[in-house]
Amino acid sequence: MTSKIMIVGAGIAGLSLAQWLTRFGLDFEIIEKNPAEYAFPSGIILPFNAVRELKDLDVFGHLEGRYFEAKNITFSKAGGKTIKTASLSEPPFESDQFIVLERQDLNAALLEGLKKKVRYNTELKTVEHGDDAVKITCTNELLDGTYDLLIAADGMNSLVRQKNFEGQTTVIDHNVACWRFILPYPDHGLQPLHMIGQTDLLMVYPTSEDALYCYAHVYDDQEGPGLGPDPKDNLRKIFAGYGGPAPEILARLDDAEIIPGRLQSVIEPCFFDRRIAFVGDAANGCSPLIQQGAAMALTDSRCLADTLAMQQIDQALITYQERLEGKVARVIRYADAPLAHLRSMQSWMGRSLRDLKIRTLGPPNVLAWKKLATERHFLS
Repeated sequence: MTSKIMIVGAGIAGLSLAQWLTRFGLDFEIIEKNPAEYAFPSGIILPFNAVRELKDLDVFGHLEGRYFEAKNITFSKAGGKTIKTASLSEPPFESDQFIVLERQDLNAALLEGLKKKVRYNTELKTVEHGDDAVKITCTNELLDGTYDLLIAADGMNSLVRQKNFEGQTTVIDHNVACWRFILPYPDHGLQPLHMIGQTDLLMVYPTSEDALYCYAHVYDDQEGPGLGPDPKDNLRKIFAGYGGPAPEILARLDDAEIIPGRLQSVIEPCFFDRRIAFVGDAANGCSPLIQQGAAMALTDSRCLADTLAMQQIDQALITYQERLEGKVARVIRYADAPLAHLRSMQSWMGRSLRDLKIRTLGPPNVLAWKKLATERHFLS
């Protein structure tokens, strides 16, 4: 029997899921609240496991010429002094790639062959559970009706999750203000760099030889004087004392569109509830400190599509959760653990212990990637 499937969200999770469902011959609808021409002005970092997923999906070839391949990652102090550099071409990564690109380029690659399937400018309005289905309404009345499966692929602040768990708090705020932006920077000559201060961080990842993707954050419990309304002013004030490439980056901020935000995580991963499935950040969103958001979205989508192709919906959802919940719990722990100690970086002792750990064990994100590449939990 052919199932009626509705996917909410045409980002990384929704589009990769649609690609897999198409491969397995399963039909679906996709709705996306943003217009087709919307371009998210940010970058995305794809470690080895995200690249592997894109290759399995036969999408990686569409990215040719659109990405920067990173060879090493350096952690430095705010002033620019190197703490530790790690190679990305040594075991266990000798056969892998680590790439950085603009997010809109990844979305364009995932959209190949799906443009007629996505209904843009369409937002979910209501969700109602039935015995073996979900009834929805949205801003496109032609799509209103009953679906055998509703799939939430609409990000950390998922509207589907909010409507399904109405009145419940499902996301935690980590008291960290953050900013993302793409910066034109011809002939920068950089490899990925994390500059760490007290509770502040500036990450610089090239997307090409002439542009940088920058991510910055600072601890902000919102109890003090707080941050100002202008993100560029905030960045200039917080990172004024930084060395390395930071002064030149700050001098070029007028050429960038800054995306402000706050670091959040789901309180508890949720894979499904009756006939609603959750994928990507809607299921298991966590901090970006080990750059696993895209990898998790791609893995979730592949696993869910595979189970739907092999089993009836209710059993498929159970299998989907069983296959992923242990792995997801570990990734979230690796990603969110540093945030619990961020406030202690205000002390000299806390920073000294942090720097010693990086010098001894290596950059924490690379250390986490090695665990993902070698631990049996992620290889099964």
